[in-house]
Amino acid sequence: MKKLDFKGLIPTHQTRLEKLDPSQTWDYGYIKDERKIIDCLLHYSCFMLGYRYPDFIDNVAEMMKGVKPETAETQTVIDDTPKMNHVSYELAEKLYEISGGFRVFYQLSGSDAVEGAVKLASAYQKVTGNDHKKKIVSMTPGYHGSTLLTSSCAWENAMPPDPFYTLEPYQGVIRVERDFTEDDVDWNEVACILVETCQYGECIMPFSDEFWAKLNHIRDKHNVLIVIDDVFMGGGKTGHFIGWKHLPIVPDIFTQGKSITGGYFPLSITYYNDKIHKALGPDFEWNHGYTYSFAVAGICSTLEYLRILERDKLLDNTDALVERATKVFTENHFSIAGRFGLHFTISIAGVNFMYLIPLNADDEYFDALDSNLKELFDLAERKLGYSLIAGGR
Repeated sequence: MKKLDFKGLIPTHQTRLEKLDPSQTWDYGYIKDERKIIDCLLHYSCFMLGYRYPDFIDNVAEMMKGVKPETAETQTVIDDTPKMNHVSYELAEKLYEISGGFRVFYQLSGSDAVEGAVKLASAYQKVTGNDHKKKIVSMTPGYHGSTLLTSSCAWENAMPPDPFYTLEPYQGVIRVERDFTEDDVDWNEVACILVETCQYGECIMPFSDEFWAKLNHIRDKHNVLIVIDDVFMGGGKTGHFIGWKHLPIVPDIFTQGKSITGGYFPLSITYYNDKIHKALGPDFEWNHGYTYSFAVAGICSTLEYLRILERDKLLDNTDALVERATKVFTENHFSIAGRFGLHFTISIAGVNFMYLIPLNADDEYFDALDSNLKELFDLAERKLGYSLIAGGR
């Protein structure tokens, strides 16, 4: 049989990765010509433990043996009460404590979690008699996902050149810069403000305390909900499982994804506070995804990830990791253009690179980081044709 050439939508421009020899891999990447290379995939916010825990999948599989293959709401002619697996409630209870009183619902992608968050904000406005509040304020630059709604909320340059094709983007979005003023927007028509914990599209430059104070003021004055997209910055990168916990604001709704499962299985979560819970009431009909959407593997994975974080006390070490990473970057002549928690944007010769330091980074990791940066520096000098240390041509 002729072997097909799969260069279509999936996997688009990628090429096949052959099965690697285990001797050519290590905890944070792969080995090439006897050199340890840090896998760039670690920098995209998912794998906060690297690949160090091969028993992770076994532990999740063992946990899943006690539940049905999916997290289905079971309805029968005998008992029509919707049911969910016990692990769904176990994780919800843990997250309620960790978050300080937020309830949750689950999805499989960050895009879906953010879309659910915006819909929930709209639902809140509707049940509280504010049907006229239909618009979303989002920050530029920002990125919130690839669905029609979340793409419409994104910074144009963060998306592919033609993300909507023949469709029209959602028209109820008002994009503003971080230095916007209260008078720039008619808040009477706004349901929520959607903002990232920290915009990675702006070199990972944190928002100021004044910015968050402005959002708090607008919420109190204009009955606008604050929705924080914590997908990229949550999961332990700031010394807390919830990335925004160190900010001078508490959102009404927030979302998580990526690293919350250790990167092993897909799951995203939308959290909402008690104000929304009470406003919606017990008879509210919520329609966003279904509990038989195969979330159980991600739910069990998140429970396992939280267990490892607690057992190994990994969140206690983030300040030391930041200090060590900063030293390695600067000693290799890279400037730090922006940082939030363990997320760094480093720069050399006007070119930016994104790095995320794993929570369990050790001497072996930092030795490899040092080596990789030296190679990157040498490559930059060869391309430029002059010494960067000497300060120019």
